[in-house]
Amino acid sequence: MSRTIRSFLPLVGDPVSLATAFDGDPMRWLPGARRDGPDGYVMAVRAGSLTRSVRAQVGNPWRAGATRWRSLRWDPVAEDGDPTTIDRLLPGLDGELGLHLEAGGRVTLLLDARYRPPGGTLGVAADSMGLHRVALATVERCLEDIAARLAAEALLLDDGSSLHDAPSDRPVTSPPVAPV
Repeated sequence: MSRTIRSFLPLVGDPVSLATAFDGDPMRWLPGARRDGPDGYVMAVRAGSLTRSVRAQVGNPWRAGATRWRSLRWDPVAEDGDPTTIDRLLPGLDGELGLHLEAGGRVTLLLDARYRPPGGTLGVAADSMGLHRVALATVERCLEDIAARLAAEALLLDDGSSLHDAPSDRPVTSPPVAPV
């Protein structure tokens, strides 16, 4: 049985720069990310003091109304040299990460996702009894980490010229790479 998990987090920053950062390379805003093949990343997710690596895939951006979306999927991976089997007990996640831009300049980061508690019937029961709160805390922490990295990336992209521009209705594309 899949469980739904939803969370949102208001962001502070220039909406245009935040949207440009969100539409750009996920490597720039995924927490603790490193490339894992052409379309994948290994990133860190945290819940409390526990940090685990997950193999993530982030889809291309698309728009629905005032929200930019990207698919986000992750599955836990074993740490190098880690003999534990905890990764078999951690769920994967499949969902959509969104950046909602309101007309007044308010920006909200959203996650609407599903996960399947591992461990069959016993895992579903444990999830119902309290592990769902751990899953929600993990997602909220991940959104906080992504928000911080997006805001930092938006500051790098903001050259001051886009402060009064509104996000356009043209198709979403990746930002050009500036020479270093």
